[in-house]
Amino acid sequence: MNSSLRLLPEERRRYRRHQFWTDHGIFREWFYANFHEMAPGVFRSAQPSPRQLRLWHQRHALRAVLNLRAPAPKEPHYRLEQEICDATGMQHIVLHGFGSRDLPEKERLLAAMDLLTELPKPFLLHCKSGADRAGFMSVLYMHLVLQQPIAEAQRQLRLWPFGHIRHANTGILDWFFTSYRLALGNEPGLTLRHWVERDYDREALLKSFRPWYRLDWLTDRLLHRE
Repeated sequence: MNSSLRLLPEERRRYRRHQFWTDHGIFREWFYANFHEMAPGVFRSAQPSPRQLRLWHQRHALRAVLNLRAPAPKEPHYRLEQEICDATGMQHIVLHGFGSRDLPEKERLLAAMDLLTELPKPFLLHCKSGADRAGFMSVLYMHLVLQQPIAEAQRQLRLWPFGHIRHANTGILDWFFTSYRLALGNEPGLTLRHWVERDYDREALLKSFRPWYRLDWLTDRLLHRE
């Protein structure tokens, strides 16, 4: 059994400075954490600070955290989150291979679908901003697990209150679901999983998506989406 992570005080202070300033935590902690309850016991957010994560655990009895940022065991945000999860008994699950301006490989996508059905509630899923990767996973969860119609579930990817910009390069995530909906219109009864297994072509979807490139400066340079 792995021992719990416990940071030294100086490590914790150094990591917090990095998270607050370099990782843009100042905006998430002082202005907008992008924290929402999608359904009973199902939460989404931006990257939480240790204080936020501990508070949400106390308020909502969280049992698991699904971290959608790239696996980086030595990164400050990862180690701070792991320490809180170890201290509170929450599962810390890291799912990589997903980007805010990219689409996942088929095998990773199918594995993520399986994982979503197994998450213990209450749970929190998050990325850096809580807008794009968190939105993508939220659509999958609402549709696959809670059986929401795909058009309704896709509302988890919208500008307000989540901050998702579908006309910029981050809109590739919308295009994935829109492409499935087009296929569903031609073949009623086609499930998302069957479409992914049979028809999903990552490279073709990436080539067919046309963002408004003038908005890319917003996601890339101003908002620093991962």
